[in-house]
Amino acid sequence: MRGSIRIETGRLGVAIVLATLIFTVAFAGIPLTGEAHGATTNTIDASGSDERETAAIEGSDTIRLENTLRQVDRTGEYGVRTQVRIPDQVTELRIFLPESAHGMTTNGFTREDETTWVWDGRTSTPRVSYRMPANRTRERAGPLEGGGQYLFVGVGEWAIVQPPAVNVSWRQPHQTRDVRVTRENVVAGEGAASDRMAYLGPYEEHVREAHGQQFRLIVPESAELADSPTEILASLEHASGALPIGDRDETVFVIAAPTDEVGWSVRGLQTGSADMWVRDPERTDTADNVWVHEYVHTRQDYSTTTSGQWITEASATYYAALLTLERGGVDFDAFRRVLRRGEREPQADSILTRPNTWRNAAEYRKGALVVSEIDRRMRLSTDGGRTIATVLRRVNAKNGEVRNDDVLEYVREAAGREVRDDAERLTTTDAVPAAWDRSAHDEAFGRLPSRIYVSIDDPDSVRVTGEYRDQAIDPNPATIVPGESLQVRVRVSNSGGTAGEYALTMRVDGVVVATREGELGAGETTVETLKHAFTEPGSHEVTVDDEGIAVTVVEPATPRVRELSVKPDRVTAGEEVRVSATVENPESIPAREAFVLSVNGAAEATHEVTLDAGETETIGATVTLNEAGETTIEIGKEHTTVTVDPPETTDGSETNASTGGNASPTSERTPGFAGAHAVVALVTAMATVMILARRRQ
Repeated sequence: MRGSIRIETGRLGVAIVLATLIFTVAFAGIPLTGEAHGATTNTIDASGSDERETAAIEGSDTIRLENTLRQVDRTGEYGVRTQVRIPDQVTELRIFLPESAHGMTTNGFTREDETTWVWDGRTSTPRVSYRMPANRTRERAGPLEGGGQYLFVGVGEWAIVQPPAVNVSWRQPHQTRDVRVTRENVVAGEGAASDRMAYLGPYEEHVREAHGQQFRLIVPESAELADSPTEILASLEHASGALPIGDRDETVFVIAAPTDEVGWSVRGLQTGSADMWVRDPERTDTADNVWVHEYVHTRQDYSTTTSGQWITEASATYYAALLTLERGGVDFDAFRRVLRRGEREPQADSILTRPNTWRNAAEYRKGALVVSEIDRRMRLSTDGGRTIATVLRRVNAKNGEVRNDDVLEYVREAAGREVRDDAERLTTTDAVPAAWDRSAHDEAFGRLPSRIYVSIDDPDSVRVTGEYRDQAIDPNPATIVPGESLQVRVRVSNSGGTAGEYALTMRVDGVVVATREGELGAGETTVETLKHAFTEPGSHEVTVDDEGIAVTVVEPATPRVRELSVKPDRVTAGEEVRVSATVENPESIPAREAFVLSVNGAAEATHEVTLDAGETETIGATVTLNEAGETTIEIGKEHTTVTVDPPETTDGSETNASTGGNASPTSERTPGFAGAHAVVALVTAMATVMILARRRQ
């Protein structure tokens, strides 16, 4: 509502009119219009409530009041320069600064009292510079608190502040044209300002125009949004079009409030006609959609008595949940959970028309449940022709304060006496309605549209497949090697009320590499798999339904021989030895290597080894050694020596190995090795078959 501060706490927010934050209204002793010595005295307060305070009209005589806001060295403060452009027919002018203003320097103004500054009558653009406290606090206990104490704050590098409320009064000759007042808040340096709220510091601005409104989303450099600016603006755009109450302000000014350095007292705050901030971790895919909750407040333009006070937060809470449900941001169960909070103690015992009985934010929790039940009954009794929006439009249009009796009368006019009596019982006693089920919702509101939900958050959702492995991996980031494929399992569900189509797309660096399409009936779920093979090293961004996975493709690591053994280590020429090598991959990526088995430096065979990260493998061979002497056997960088004795002759003497005989200079290889002498081995009579033994550990 105009001229007041709305404080949104917890998941839904609390609208509290803070006397310390409300802009000063008409000053005692200064008439709004009056005559003295042929002149008229006028006072305009900073709330903008006087209809003469409008945008400047070409050719009109206008007092232009401009506040230039800036950051200052002292944390917790900000600087202001207020200057006034005064038209010729104004003969006297005063401005009234907040009591908290300090450190003044002036040009063209003199101080009359603690807050009043008088124009000298000569300076065409008088100004006064001063400092204001940036920090405004409020402690909030209970489940709806924001976790801290700040409503506005300056932390040094940035600040979210409330511009000063500067009031003005002036005198002009009686016969001169009417003088109008325009106000503007601007920022010196980096920042953005609106009527009742400003951000000072580095930022990005995201703008969307929809339904005759411009949404300005200010994202400070320090903010870490849970949802993207696109998602936030889409949620606000939907609410702008779907909310059937209140006028749409030309501009909605929204700040995403950083939470890294600040403990906010509340989760969102709306002030003035359409200025608000919302904490940066707040999401749009929850029935407690604070972004929409605050936006609903911009469409409420009324004041209430004590008995009607409940309707403000009750309707904002209800519409935040209902509009998010209808947009497909949440399913019916999430929507129903918000309503069912009103059924629980202690808020259930509260009487909505008596705020002194409210417990545990009853105006939000029980209030939302009661508003929703009145809405449901109105829809049923009028075949959908009238809803709670019909009542709220009348509330907005009422002159004067709204009482609960007014709300009940608007219900009677729209939906009849029976629904009105039910509404009276629910608002003036501790009676509690029950939140309805899905079938009752369909009956009153119509079947919900399809709501397709895609998730890849299961532990096995992201897998890598290939010759090295077939297993789930951590996708943050995913490291694979050429030849492997990234496989993403996507769970698709439809929690809406009607059948709906889905289309899944896998992109690599923005290029579509795989798609899946289908249709799901209401309540159905399926699992789709999208897969892509990578052939070259490099870094890539893989997206599936806007979920990003960083993929790094690297060359395989090189495994190493940890241990080499030959048994026995002494044989007679023509006898066999068993060669065993333990190969390991100590790296975090798969490894590949072609290990060479050599005898006395001659490559006799190769064996291709592929190992996953941390894997170990034992390879082995049986080798016949035909040449006497010290024989060196080597695999990889490991080697060992075997003593080969000459064979004995029939007369007991040894054959002279150096003169030849039947010794073969080669060693035979087990199947699976492929060496340069493979053909020779096949035709050599001395060749024997080695047996490869392989074991993975």
